[in-house]
Amino acid sequence: MQLPDDKGTYILIGSVAQMKRLEVGRLGVFEIIPGFYAYVGSAFGPGGIRARVGHHLESVAAPHWHIDYLLRFATPVEVWFAMSDRRLEQDWAELLEDAPAFRTPIPRFGSSDYRRSRTTHLFHAKRRPSFRWFEEQIRLGFEPDIRPQRLVLLDG
Repeated sequence: MQLPDDKGTYILIGSVAQMKRLEVGRLGVFEIIPGFYAYVGSAFGPGGIRARVGHHLESVAAPHWHIDYLLRFATPVEVWFAMSDRRLEQDWAELLEDAPAFRTPIPRFGSSDYRRSRTTHLFHAKRRPSFRWFEEQIRLGFEPDIRPQRLVLLDG
């Protein structure tokens, strides 16, 4: 895998081909419709982005984070990431929440540590999200030193 072991923020994009019923711990049970799901996460532990995304891609048998439940039947297709000591997770989630191509399918998914918030870190799009669009939004809305990168896991 060509991901850095630096700290940073990432978006894992997964594809779901058919309707599924998803049970996510204490969040409950949800209907997941076909399309693309973008999960915003951060990686500030040992091994950084490489270790965190590696966990998501390899360990679906015993889910630890909310995204691990979804990855039981979602096919990972891309990872967008930026290395930074600054936590960008909430900013990126707000960016996707405001984008017209995305909707929020499960309140508090991936953000249950924000106790009072109904925010989510999971977003659904009917079509594969555009990295070029995301890159442009980051360039316009963040410091110039934030340079998102893209790792394509599955073309198509």
